[in-house]
Amino acid sequence: MNERLVTLGLAMSALALFYVLFLPKPSPEGPAAALPTSVEVGPNGYQAAWRWLAAEGIPVLSLRERYDRLNSDRLNSKSASWRAAGNVMLTTLPQKDPPNAEEASQLDLWVERGNTLLVMAAFDDTPLWTVGDSRMVDAACRITRLKFDVIDDAAPPTTAAGPATPRHPVTSALRDMLSARTSTLEPRGAHPLLDGVRAVSVYSELPASRWRASPMDRAAVLQIGQVAGSGDAAIWLRRQGKGQIITFAVASIFSNRLLGADDNARLLSNLIAWSRSAGGAVIFDDSHQGLVDYYDAKAFFADSRLHATLAWIVFLWFVFVLGVQRMRARARAWNPADVTAFIAMSGEFLAATVTPAETGARLCANFFNSLRRRLRLPEDGAPVWDWLSAQAGLRPGAVAELRNLHERIHAGRRFDLIRLQNLLSQMQGNLA
Repeated sequence: MNERLVTLGLAMSALALFYVLFLPKPSPEGPAAALPTSVEVGPNGYQAAWRWLAAEGIPVLSLRERYDRLNSDRLNSKSASWRAAGNVMLTTLPQKDPPNAEEASQLDLWVERGNTLLVMAAFDDTPLWTVGDSRMVDAACRITRLKFDVIDDAAPPTTAAGPATPRHPVTSALRDMLSARTSTLEPRGAHPLLDGVRAVSVYSELPASRWRASPMDRAAVLQIGQVAGSGDAAIWLRRQGKGQIITFAVASIFSNRLLGADDNARLLSNLIAWSRSAGGAVIFDDSHQGLVDYYDAKAFFADSRLHATLAWIVFLWFVFVLGVQRMRARARAWNPADVTAFIAMSGEFLAATVTPAETGARLCANFFNSLRRRLRLPEDGAPVWDWLSAQAGLRPGAVAELRNLHERIHAGRRFDLIRLQNLLSQMQGNLA
């Protein structure tokens, strides 16, 4: 019983060590908010936009691979409606899996080839699915080539009578945390993208900061939309090669919740009509929100089926170790070696490596050398048949039998090795 308890303890220790060293440790998370994907039917998804575009006969695609596939023939062959240029792709920031440097470079090439990238960045709105993501600013700067800085709005608002009396900070912060916010985007000047668009509804489930964007290079950037009331720019248009990048400072305006509000749908219609060429497709970037067709290690280790399989393997292993496998008997403190067994094993080893002819020749040579030593003759293994024939102590026929066996050995013929050994032992005993 003690041996099984020790085995159980060692097995559990080995299992714990394997878990610590090799298995990933995902941080505990609460119920995840729905992400903005083309298949999501909740308030944050794009399923309504997908169905609307498809009903209008516009090809729609769900990108579930990395950006480098945008420039590959394998992705191009997936749909007859896919073209090298004239496509529009909608991506939403923050992304669950931001692209690496190589992916971003491939995205730049795709845009420069004559495609349009719509970047919906949650700067001026804060959906629940954006909480806790600190990588959005860096990703937005890399994709859009715009630099985003927070506008200092710590000063109290000003009224016609002078500075307004600031609210109690604790009460104000609590009210901001518990209340959702709505705002509106409006055109800043005339542009085809905003034709017929007077107000675009924005909904923020949590408070949002105010941001300012500035170009990171010498490329011209048009500010074609702004936040109503504050006048802060909220829509930027930037040419890149033969294509363009249209950046929105909000992420919610084309979601299922807001697509039908105010002029949101009209704005999306203008974007598609102005940016997409004949035969081009509207692509929803689902891959960087977690919907992928390639191997995803995080999704693999998060799969409940993997955990159930590992649990069954561990359970069966414990059953085998503790129940089926026989425990080794405790060894005695002193176990003397069996000399007879050792000699027998040595003989078996030698018998397996030495031929019977060699063994018989050596037995005969040793026997004759012992006799030549007694007669003070050179020990060269040569027979002394005359001397043996003159010995009265030997039984009749023994010398003739030995001579016959000796001749068969040197002639390479078969002989009885055991008989030879017994005969030599008898003759040595009679000559002693």
